[in-house]
Amino acid sequence: MQVLMMPDYRADNPYQTLLSAALQQAGATVQFPIGYRRVLPIYRAIKTSPEPIAVLHLHWLDQYLKGNNIFVKLVYCLKFLIDILFTRWAGVRVIWTIHNVVSHNAKFPHLELWTQRLLVKLIDCAIVHHTTAVDETCQSYRLLPSKVAVIPHGHYRDVYQPAIAPSIARQQLGLPESGKIYLNLGMLKPYKGIEYLLQLWKQQAILGDSILLIAGKAWDDGYGQSLVEQASTANNIILQNTFIEDDQIHLYFSAADVVVLPFERILTSGSLILAMSYGKPVIAPRLGSIPETIGAADWLLYDPTEEQGLLYAIKESTQFDLKALGQITCEMCDRLDWGAIAQKTLQIYQNS
Repeated sequence: MQVLMMPDYRADNPYQTLLSAALQQAGATVQFPIGYRRVLPIYRAIKTSPEPIAVLHLHWLDQYLKGNNIFVKLVYCLKFLIDILFTRWAGVRVIWTIHNVVSHNAKFPHLELWTQRLLVKLIDCAIVHHTTAVDETCQSYRLLPSKVAVIPHGHYRDVYQPAIAPSIARQQLGLPESGKIYLNLGMLKPYKGIEYLLQLWKQQAILGDSILLIAGKAWDDGYGQSLVEQASTANNIILQNTFIEDDQIHLYFSAADVVVLPFERILTSGSLILAMSYGKPVIAPRLGSIPETIGAADWLLYDPTEEQGLLYAIKESTQFDLKALGQITCEMCDRLDWGAIAQKTLQIYQNS
């Protein structure tokens, strides 16, 4: 079975690399587009493929729904829908994995949502990563539940270097040797609740010599500068507004005791799965996919509607056996096996 995955985001996110490798082991042939085509990029990639394409597997749609003003955005949305129509007329099945209801930084979310509501009428099946996303996506897109399949997001265990001794990791990163380190790692964006976390950490002197370590590049220079200024007034916060290279990621998770992910909204969290891949206890809201993904390792999840929920979870983290919780986290991560995910995805390709 010949599968075309689009767009190609492998350089920015390991998800497609892991999924395509697992699918190839399961018997499918997966290819990605070559070059950039401005007009009908999907249909033309299908028609120029050396082998007939049976399935188009769509992922993030940002690349196809560009536009800094609403008129340009509308043109791109219409072009994308026409591209999918041509693809269907070519006899190709269309599968869409929904990673976000709308893009996190969508400038015209209503137009994007309108486009996606039309898209779901053209696809054969939508894939979401957890059962709680079924209702949300069906309501948002006016989609029939029978057209939605649930397949989990796989782990990142084989992507980055393995963990090392915490003392060595801290030494290499220039971090304090004593005290617990609470880590928030990833691109710094407003929906991730980082500003609230900074305010809370500065106001509540509850963790002794513990350090809040925030590491990642801000999506916007102004936003990044604002975070740096907020963090600079506290001596127990380290904020590194810089891109963390892949060969450094294992150092941060090795050095950390707890990962803090105070999302304001989320559908699927790669940050959560990365933390689980390193067996780290996670503080996060009971929101979106988080409870289902983390399973029995939910000791430090909090109610996002509770005003002091994040604070209580941070306090509770000082009372639990974090090693025991880390072991449960590892066991929950075992469920996110790419081989099983590939088999389920292949069944969707074959049966849709």
